[in-house]
Amino acid sequence: MINASLGLKANKFLRKTALAAAVSLLSPTAVLANDSFMLEEIIVTAQKREQSLQDVPVSVSAVAGEKITESGITNLESLSSYVPNLKIHEGPTEVGIFIRGLGSGNNQGFEQSVGMFIDGVYAGKARQFQAPFLDVGVVEVLRGPQGTLFGKNTIAGSITINTARPTEELEATLQTDYELEYGDQSHELVLSGPLTDTLGARAALRYTESNGYMDNTLQDRDEVQSSGVVGRFSLVWNPSDELEIFLKYEKGDVENDGRNSRLDDTATYGPLLSIADPDYSTDAFHRSTSVAESADVDSESLTLNLNYDLGGHELTWIAAYSEYFAADRFDADFSPVDINTVLFDQEYEQVSHELRLTSDMGESIDYILGVYYQSNDFDTHRNLGLVPANLGVPFPADLGINLLFGQETETYAAFGSVSWHPSEVLHWTLGLRYTIEEKEAERHFRYTEYLTDTPLAEVLPPQLAVPGGMILMANNLFEHDISDDRRSENLSPSLKVQYDLTPDLMLYASLSKAFKSGGFSEAGSTGANPGEYNPQVGPAVFEFDEEEALAFEIGGKSTLLNGAATLNFALFRTEYDDLQVSSYEGVEFVVGNAAEAVSQGLEIDGVIRLTEALTLSSSLAYLDASYENYSTAPCSAVQIAVSEDGLGCTQDLSGEPLAHAPEWSVNVALDHMMPLTDNLELYSHIDLAYSDEHYLASDLDVRSLEDAHTIVNARIALRHSEGNWEVALLGKNLSDEEVRTMTGDPSFLPGAQLAMMDAPRTVALQFKLSL
Repeated sequence: MINASLGLKANKFLRKTALAAAVSLLSPTAVLANDSFMLEEIIVTAQKREQSLQDVPVSVSAVAGEKITESGITNLESLSSYVPNLKIHEGPTEVGIFIRGLGSGNNQGFEQSVGMFIDGVYAGKARQFQAPFLDVGVVEVLRGPQGTLFGKNTIAGSITINTARPTEELEATLQTDYELEYGDQSHELVLSGPLTDTLGARAALRYTESNGYMDNTLQDRDEVQSSGVVGRFSLVWNPSDELEIFLKYEKGDVENDGRNSRLDDTATYGPLLSIADPDYSTDAFHRSTSVAESADVDSESLTLNLNYDLGGHELTWIAAYSEYFAADRFDADFSPVDINTVLFDQEYEQVSHELRLTSDMGESIDYILGVYYQSNDFDTHRNLGLVPANLGVPFPADLGINLLFGQETETYAAFGSVSWHPSEVLHWTLGLRYTIEEKEAERHFRYTEYLTDTPLAEVLPPQLAVPGGMILMANNLFEHDISDDRRSENLSPSLKVQYDLTPDLMLYASLSKAFKSGGFSEAGSTGANPGEYNPQVGPAVFEFDEEEALAFEIGGKSTLLNGAATLNFALFRTEYDDLQVSSYEGVEFVVGNAAEAVSQGLEIDGVIRLTEALTLSSSLAYLDASYENYSTAPCSAVQIAVSEDGLGCTQDLSGEPLAHAPEWSVNVALDHMMPLTDNLELYSHIDLAYSDEHYLASDLDVRSLEDAHTIVNARIALRHSEGNWEVALLGKNLSDEEVRTMTGDPSFLPGAQLAMMDAPRTVALQFKLSL
């Protein structure tokens, strides 16, 4: 009780502190700040132009590359602590990204609701780029639908990552990180500079090695053990004053052994699990699996960007190719009992082109016009191995299930944005995007020999060669073949008005629509024809429709104290129709469209340079995200267990909150720099990130309610004043919180629950040398 009380008081104190920090920027005492303490201007490309962050009428957070390197942000999940209303978690086979409570469910047929763009290239899958934070210039997180200029599947927002460009002067940087408790290490080398008067090059290479923080008692090893090499090479060529050509090639190879998941609730299976593994433990950082799990990902990408100055206009062409192959082996029941092992292969290939014409600013009218094309092929192969004997089912052989899925997509779009400036202080912007998307998909489900492609009938005695067996059919697992195609057309408009009340205070309002394309369910256990599904449950939902959003936002951006402080706010409401949802109920995926959802709230962020050496930054987000109308939601595993309808059970989630949508999110950070000598500086940083309680499962299983928690990170560094070298100590999750990032239902263990775990406290040494 004492610890819980102290935690609650700390969380309340943090919320009040962040709000007080933001309000203090407007208080009379803050005017005492020295006029010379000006903040560095942050340049973003949130509107496909280079603009100051304070001039962009969008709710956007920008994280500089230097901050990313210093904070040890190496993956998407680490970014969540630094951006309000952003939640990112690793799933069994995919990364989930949520902004303002909206994201995509765990089905490979879904595309991300939050669009990710690397150097202007849309990434339809999170595994396309293995090291998005390698040698980064800036990361921009745009909250809310961005359907006009970014377009494809940005219904919840977008994450734009711009990698560092070749420099005009020779630069070389070597950085090494070593974690003291678990032995994780990272080594990064960057070389940049001119090759000729018109040609510059940059090379970045990173090697990572991890020993893991989860103890797998049955496999007798720490997990996740991983190693990875990612390299990037880029060229910038300026053959004339008017033409710039940027070429980038990136390749990554990452191998992981084990996962950061465990059984969070063993239901009634505790004694059985202890028999299978005498060392079985329910500790937050212990796990036990009957399979030595692994995940290997190879990725490759090539980007070509041409910018040509036409005199009053700039013509931009971005052409890109990317592909990845992933091979996963995991224990789908997440337990030491050998029940369900999955081999899961993914192969993805994408080609895209964007042609854009941008007028110069400064006239009464400026505009951006463009066309976009993308094609991608996505293929998956799931091979499930089942051991009926360990389920108590008398069957003479172990079984396999082959699930093949293939999808081809072509997207065409034309877009434009026109801004009218009737006066120096009033600005209107109208945007429009027209999209056509065509998809073809097929799925095949077959019973096979255990973890092979051999048909089951070929290895069973003739009298037992029944397709799948009645026991498995009763569990809604049916052989089937299903295919379909679809065509979507969408018109996404937007309207913004911006008013410069003073040179340092801008107010804006926006109204926009956006959409995310529909598609087909990659994972499903039943077909649509008679004999391919349980009549009590009904046929599978193979196709799901596009979802649409209507967004309203009112905001303001201010620069205070002669440039020593900024204070920004955004008040928003987004209404979603036909929200795409996916729920896994132990043996069956339920995919479809929820009726309506609403996400609304307030975001405030501010930065103030208190002294020449001390900077305070804070953000506060209030979020009310809920299902407006969802009366036929799938039941949770707990509800199914007590329901007479079994797998056909439904629940009414109308008015209930969305998953991954904490009501309050707060971040407070302090940065301090103190000169020690003429050549030495001591730099320190501390940040606190608070997240209110929130559900982790879309079916709102009561066990998935994650408690409110505060994460504390800190860094202290001794460095040369000219930046030649730096030695630092970096601590993450210093409060040693046990944080779950995702929950779900394991296969064939009804009533149990799995959870993905964030890392405990880590402390790392960082060494950096620069030329």
